[in-house]
Amino acid sequence: MSSPHDEAERPLLGGHPDDNLSQADPAQATANTHQKYRALARIVGCCAAAAASGWHDGCIGALIPYLQLYYGNVSDEKVSLVFIGSFTGYTLASLLNVTLSTRLGLGRVLILGAAIQGAASAIIALRPPFLAIAACYAIAGFGLALQDAQFNTYIARLPSAATKLGIVHAIYGVGALSSPIVATLLMQAKVAPPLFYLTNLAWCVLSLTALLTGFGSSGGNGNASNTQFQSTVAKNENDEIASLRTVVSPRAVWAPLLFIGLYTGAETGEAAWIVSFLMRERGGGAMSGYASAAFYSGLTSSRVLLLPLTALLTEKRAVAFYALIALFMQIVIWSSPSFPVDFVAAAVAGFVMGPVYPVTVALVTKATPHGYHPGALSLMACVGQSGSALFPFVVGLLADVYGIRVLQPVLVTLFVVMSVLWQLVPSPNVGLDRDSPYIKPASVDEGVDSVIVDSSI
Repeated sequence: MSSPHDEAERPLLGGHPDDNLSQADPAQATANTHQKYRALARIVGCCAAAAASGWHDGCIGALIPYLQLYYGNVSDEKVSLVFIGSFTGYTLASLLNVTLSTRLGLGRVLILGAAIQGAASAIIALRPPFLAIAACYAIAGFGLALQDAQFNTYIARLPSAATKLGIVHAIYGVGALSSPIVATLLMQAKVAPPLFYLTNLAWCVLSLTALLTGFGSSGGNGNASNTQFQSTVAKNENDEIASLRTVVSPRAVWAPLLFIGLYTGAETGEAAWIVSFLMRERGGGAMSGYASAAFYSGLTSSRVLLLPLTALLTEKRAVAFYALIALFMQIVIWSSPSFPVDFVAAAVAGFVMGPVYPVTVALVTKATPHGYHPGALSLMACVGQSGSALFPFVVGLLADVYGIRVLQPVLVTLFVVMSVLWQLVPSPNVGLDRDSPYIKPASVDEGVDSVIVDSSI
């Protein structure tokens, strides 16, 4: 039987207070060194999974016009089925994620998600009928949501979580801004659009390799914290139902949950349709394909560059400020007929939107006790992924009837509702009622406060 502090049972382990043992115990020193390197490998694996997810999410906006031509002038409504497919996969993952992560462990679920995403990409690369691509997006969406939930949960519970989350989400952005550039170049070279998904498959293989290196066959079981969480909420009830009900009940969770659903819908809606909008409404031609990359370029860079400003303003004020600027940029794109102006406005919108997701995740971890983190952050990731699929589908549905010009009215509406909803999100110092029977202080085995992690990671 493994020790209570075994690596496989402590996925948040990044070091250990015993690391300063004397050289008289070389076996212990070797074990501690191994744990340090494995902790670093796990963070690298999470970063690789984030990059693969970003690559998948970023490519569709640039590929939509070419997929429509390749499959015989597919309508906006029909091409939007890829988003409803993603929504189906994300929603299923949100229902099963807590159960899977409890039974399999955080690392195994991450590895499973990467494998599922890779399988879907491989099928698309075989150039199946268009409806099969929509079905593959449902499969990929399930895998993506599992990965998103797990790497956000893992990183958010490390020391200096806000900074690490910003970096991981910036790496997601690197994948998201790179894929539309590569997709546009390949489409201009007359490569069949489905073959682009071979690059998605390559990313999945890379992330799967990195995750296996970090978590190994044991999967870095995350049951230490999840089991404690489940045991406190399951009072004569099914554990899964009780945990979900308990997690979403406080305003510190459900308000950010709804906010993130709208935010990801706005983010992905703009990235997915801005290329088509600029092509049809602004006469941007092939150059429009780089608009999605410009949007993600801003989103990526700001997740690092805006860290000091976010810290200065505090989370609540910073997100409100960024959402207001993004709203103004949508109004500029809506009202300006100039392609260059709209191109720049899309990049600026991405820049100010970049910190919103990681800052919201960090805020929730501050406002809730450790026992809530696995369920709350998993639900946030999955609901966010669902929003990122649902609202682009709505845009496509409306665009098929009214034209792609509906994009900006939809985005403006989303940002207005987001700004109002954000006012309901409590500040971190408000948090939950600490007298709640479901709250249990983090134990040593949860490995957050008691674990020493190299801040340079």
